Amino acid sequence: MREKIEAVLKKLYGITMSVAFFGGVLPLIPFLIAMIIGGGEGGTGETIAVWLYKQYYPWVIALASIAVVIGLIAMYVGRQEAMSTKAFKTSAAKADK
Repeated sequence: MREKIEAVLKKLYGITMSVAFFGGVLPLIPFLIAMIIGGGEGGTGETIAVWLYKQYYPWVIALASIAVVIGLIAMYVGRQEAMSTKAFKTSAAKADK
């Protein structure tokens, strides 16, 4: 049962992190268009860039944060110790040297 939950959480983590990654890369084109259009203070280019920054990116950041939490829960369920000396197969005494 634990393995099934871990597998589902890892798949969910992979999907959400992929969506967050591509969601973060996707605005590159509108940002470039906004730079080309320009328009100065209050212009169209500025409006596009500000909208992306204030309205779009908070959702992408929230999605990435949720993905990280899902990944951490998957590690906890799978009893993985990624940040310990056990993960590198070294002992604490050997690590202190």
